[in-house]
Amino acid sequence: MSLRNPALPFFLLPFFLLAGVALQSAGLYLCLVLWIFSTGQGVGVASRRAILSTASLLAIAYLIPVVLQSIVALSVNPLQFCFIDPPRVTKCHVDLKSWLKSPVSTTFLGLSVGWTIYILSGKVSSAKKSSQDFSSLNVWNDDNVRLRGFANGLLYSTAIFFVYCLFQHVTGFNVLLKTKMLADEHQMPNGNYRVFGFYGHPLSLASGSLVWSTMALFGLWSIHKKRSDAFGLNAIGWGIIAVLHSALVYMSGGRTALLVLAIFWGILTLVVGLSLMSLKLTMSRRKFFNTKNRIPILLGVIPAVIGVFSSVVYFNRDVLQAVAEKIVTRGIGGGTLGQGPLGDRELFWQVYLAMWRDAPLLGQGYFAVEHGLRTHYYVQEGFAGLRDKFNAHNIFLEVLGTTGLIGFFGYLLVCVLLWVNMKVLAGRSEQRRFVVGALGCAFLANLLHGLTQNTFFDSAVSACYLALIGVLVVPPLKPPSELD
Repeated sequence: MSLRNPALPFFLLPFFLLAGVALQSAGLYLCLVLWIFSTGQGVGVASRRAILSTASLLAIAYLIPVVLQSIVALSVNPLQFCFIDPPRVTKCHVDLKSWLKSPVSTTFLGLSVGWTIYILSGKVSSAKKSSQDFSSLNVWNDDNVRLRGFANGLLYSTAIFFVYCLFQHVTGFNVLLKTKMLADEHQMPNGNYRVFGFYGHPLSLASGSLVWSTMALFGLWSIHKKRSDAFGLNAIGWGIIAVLHSALVYMSGGRTALLVLAIFWGILTLVVGLSLMSLKLTMSRRKFFNTKNRIPILLGVIPAVIGVFSSVVYFNRDVLQAVAEKIVTRGIGGGTLGQGPLGDRELFWQVYLAMWRDAPLLGQGYFAVEHGLRTHYYVQEGFAGLRDKFNAHNIFLEVLGTTGLIGFFGYLLVCVLLWVNMKVLAGRSEQRRFVVGALGCAFLANLLHGLTQNTFFDSAVSACYLALIGVLVVPPLKPPSELD
């Protein structure tokens, strides 16, 4: 791909997203702000309005915890219950540095500020008055180029990333560690290791791969529905991404993510199965295997194999036991108190419910929770002996305990407004509608995953969503004036 190719930043973006937390923010800034800024392309009136509104929504999402924390601090000392539990808590003070150090918050703020500076920098085309109509967002002929660049980048980066993760899964090798080996507590009962990739935790990898696998499944469904390959890749390409990222979810040990992914695979299986059943039995062999019907037939092979395998397992309990031993994903050194599939999560949830009950409207505040208040509630609820006094491991309870009902509905409002904005940006463009649909599927998947994880407070996951939003938001590859 030539350096002058306008899709190059979108092709490179997935490589940054899979390279780990340290490079995600830098990649987002480079590909979605700096690179586009340096091209000097014009922006029409309608697109300028949409970009500014999206940037403002991201800024609001960033500021919600800060504003609520300030309100809490005015009425009560947010650290009045601060409890030191070395080495978990070594300091008890409130400052903005703790918030600004978060890759999630800095990425949200950085992209919103970057897009705003770009739009206000004077790089605005002298578009005709008709460009004020949002339909002008759809006449740009770069949509397919942009999506094709991103999808191909995702395919190639996924293949490279998968090879590394598979090696790590078998050997425990981690290039980011000084010892170059994962600790024994990350080893599964089947002898393999939970995969970190280039992230700080296996569940970060699970959440990120859940985004790309569901996007790929949406791509397969879109191709099946439209009988078109105009979504960046053909069915084989999206199928490879879906399978590889599904395998990464399994290797990460994310049980809830694996269950959610199984549901999405099941939905696709059902849709394709019903489509196959609707084919006329009297059609000729040539017509049955023509190009139009080949895609649903190929997609039906996987569900058929899974069905046969499941039947064999169901009627042979010894096989079932052997399979269960192979797919157990929990590490052997968790140091937990809880029993059963949820582990200690029920204890985490009890703590955060207590935090929310004591401050139902504004929550306990981000700074207080991060600097010792959470430990106090673990002690109060009788879990002082718990080694890992973790966060809620539930996105809904995390928001309620930290920002209360006001913060919860504030975030909900921002999500709704962002979705409306994305629909406006998509307009009538088939490719842009595909990105919005993929974004919605991935968001739903991680909402379900969020029942046992803090998915959207993970920078690895946030970067995935910000990238998809950026594919829609950044200025056109060709100025609208060229189309006049």
